[in-house]
Amino acid sequence: MRLQPVGYSHLGRSHSDGIRYVWKLLEKSPFVESAAFKTRAKIPTAAHDKHISAYTTSVSSGCALTSGRIPCKFCRTGNTLRFSGPLTAKEIAMQNIFMVMSDIDQPVNDPVLNNLREFAYMGQGEPGFSYTQLRQAIRITDQAMRFLKQRVHRHIVATSGVVEMVDALICDLKNNFFEDTRVTFHYSLHATQHRTDVMPINTLYDFKDIVKRLPALQKLTGEKPCVGVLIFKDYCNRDNPQHYSTNEEEIQRMADLLDPEVCRISLCEFNPCDNIGTNAAVSPAEASRLVEKLEERGFQVKLFASFGQQENTACGLLGGTMPDQLADEAILSRYIRASSLIETVCN
Repeated sequence: MRLQPVGYSHLGRSHSDGIRYVWKLLEKSPFVESAAFKTRAKIPTAAHDKHISAYTTSVSSGCALTSGRIPCKFCRTGNTLRFSGPLTAKEIAMQNIFMVMSDIDQPVNDPVLNNLREFAYMGQGEPGFSYTQLRQAIRITDQAMRFLKQRVHRHIVATSGVVEMVDALICDLKNNFFEDTRVTFHYSLHATQHRTDVMPINTLYDFKDIVKRLPALQKLTGEKPCVGVLIFKDYCNRDNPQHYSTNEEEIQRMADLLDPEVCRISLCEFNPCDNIGTNAAVSPAEASRLVEKLEERGFQVKLFASFGQQENTACGLLGGTMPDQLADEAILSRYIRASSLIETVCN
């Protein structure tokens, strides 16, 4: 396996938000990163949130959108790292299995031991261009979790707009490819008006083409797919002086576009990276007002605060930085065990 552990960093001011794991794919390639969080929400909005550990997994070294010169304008991965290629299914699954093994290696009184496991493919890379590997990685992960006697809450498959991936996911759901595993869909919309200026992938895939497919996903999964919206305020990237805000007018446009019976909405604070662009602070009152506007239109809405704010590990900010702690014997031993488990379940 090409993917090798380099080390890790603890997240948050008190080092309690989670752990950022750093991997190396090839000798001269950028670092690949994944992250593990003890709970899936920094500010739990439901009682069960504290009993679900969340893992953010990368699908490539850098992002394929970079090689196409259309990275999302706010994304540190896409704007600072070169694309060194996709990860294989085993390399994607390795991140999941290794992070769960790290959690279950904790002392017996650590509550994370008995948590459910939730895997979100929202790390480095556009999952839409890695779906052939990703779908197999989900199956490998599930088999490994059964071996480890771990319960999977769900897998979250995300995209910024690759229509072919959504069609393939719909086909897999129809054919029960994932068997009993819960697989849900997350669409990183983030903008409607001037979306091409914020997310140039819109020049290839119009966001309305994904919206048209949301009803099929809702019907197949039995639950509403999530539409992700970062809260920008006077955001300005280094390549374009135009400012963009997720204001009330933009929220109303989104509400007009989407159906509250078909999808739910996740609003998330945006942590800008200074060498990519600038973003003004959004007050709690401003964020709550956006939530109210959507709820008035009948939408189920969650407002998320991002983990890893200080370390630039949230919302497209995985930039391939060195870890604070280099891999030690415990890390390497865990990696060997994870590698052996992958080979066992794949044979």
